[in-house]
Amino acid sequence: MKKLLVVASLFVTMTAQAQEAGFWNKVNAFLTKPAVVDTAFVYQPKASFSLGLFSTGQKAGFDVDVNFKVKYADGTTLPCVSTYSLSEDLCKKVGLDLGYGNVGFGFGLEVGPRSAQKKHSLGLNIKGKSWGVHAEYFSISNPFTTGIAIGEAGSSSYWEDQWTTEENALLKNFTIDGYYVFNNKRFAYPATYKIGLVQRHTAGSWLVTARYMQGSLYNSPEAALDTYNLLDCFSALQASVGGGYSVNFVLWHKDPTGSRDQGLRNVTLNLTAMPVITLANYLETVSYAYDVEGHHTGDRVSKVWCYPMPNYIGSAAASLTWNRFFFSTQFTYNRFYFRSSDAVDVNQLNLPDYVDDISFRGIFHDWMLKGLLVYRF
Repeated sequence: MKKLLVVASLFVTMTAQAQEAGFWNKVNAFLTKPAVVDTAFVYQPKASFSLGLFSTGQKAGFDVDVNFKVKYADGTTLPCVSTYSLSEDLCKKVGLDLGYGNVGFGFGLEVGPRSAQKKHSLGLNIKGKSWGVHAEYFSISNPFTTGIAIGEAGSSSYWEDQWTTEENALLKNFTIDGYYVFNNKRFAYPATYKIGLVQRHTAGSWLVTARYMQGSLYNSPEAALDTYNLLDCFSALQASVGGGYSVNFVLWHKDPTGSRDQGLRNVTLNLTAMPVITLANYLETVSYAYDVEGHHTGDRVSKVWCYPMPNYIGSAAASLTWNRFFFSTQFTYNRFYFRSSDAVDVNQLNLPDYVDDISFRGIFHDWMLKGLLVYRF
């Protein structure tokens, strides 16, 4: 009986070890699986560990104009515009990139003067040769610039003023987008962005993309009481689809002469343009109500569907591969507009009777410049 128990115990142990070994073999196969490429156009170094250092400069913001008319007792009206703008100063980060095979991750810390009084950000970036996904969340708490202009510019009745608030407003933004590359065997889209694929000859491809964005500008009731703005909070939701073209210009290439990629030389420039149409474009605005003593007594909300708008996603990158070193500099730029399709129903908001014909237009914008240096072991 004891011998039977010992044999059974050994069998269970060996089975568990075999299953564990099988699991890790599958994981390793996934991480190191060679890409299916046309080797005449794309070279793929053998999978290995990599360590990189990066530095980024980034700036994001939100601007909105509220256009309306002021009606006077004598029946005359004057055009007016109330403006809002919140952005950060240049956000500078340094960090590490760690990778193995087809998978990597990075983390960075802000350095130098802070870009905002408070900022939080989190991102995920999967950039493959066939498809990719990018998701990012950030929040910025900063004083914002606001102003108002009444009348026609250049007329005797024209008046304007602009000021920066003492209290902070809060800007939040969440974005997720993805792409698919059609010519993914001869064109290595990630070649200028990360180590792992090298473009041998100039090639390009059409891409399709989809993007979802949700952002808001929140001004607290306490801060809004002193800003004299027409409206106090904005929230936008956008869903976009589109496509474009990306091309890798190979300026210099030399194939490796050794097993450790000795002699490998490559300089590649990538340009990508992806215009999109924002089909779902929704805007929600809030105005605060106060009693005679200045206490916040409630919110009035207006919900408006905006016009479909053309928007833009663009990027450029250049890379240098030298033996087992990889250097890349990358620039990305996004501009997403919104504009209300109809004048807002003033009855939905807590506004004076002399205010009429309200409409909106605005923009979320961000750009980033990144430098990356990687060594592949």
